[in-house]
Amino acid sequence: MSAKNKHDIMDDLLKGGEEDTTHEASSLAKLIHRTGETPIATAPAESSPGKEHKKPSPGDSKKKSTHHLSEEIFEDLDDAREKINELVQPRLKSRISKSRIVNQALTMILKDFEEKGEKSHLMKEILKDIRKK
Repeated sequence: MSAKNKHDIMDDLLKGGEEDTTHEASSLAKLIHRTGETPIATAPAESSPGKEHKKPSPGDSKKKSTHHLSEEIFEDLDDAREKINELVQPRLKSRISKSRIVNQALTMILKDFEEKGEKSHLMKEILKDIRKK
């Protein structure tokens, strides 16, 4: 097929397309709806033999949150990740992330706060920080 006779799909998408393109998309959408699966879900996931994949439990769900850290804390977090990586077995290094460190640290701090309340390390540091300013 010559370059002149080729059908430009991107041009169709950007300009609104031709009727047959819409019909094809509609047919595909009906097929996906009928099977109840997305095209990605129909392909079997590759897995290593002998390894079971753990389904996330409701307690494992994650939510993204953005917090601003001082540059010093951010650098300390990087340093902590590097030091932890030096201490763990090589096969575990890929599982050490800044998010994991922050989650563990917050879990420990919040548990201490729940148990000790006003006498917790968190409250002492917050009050000390507020009084400085």
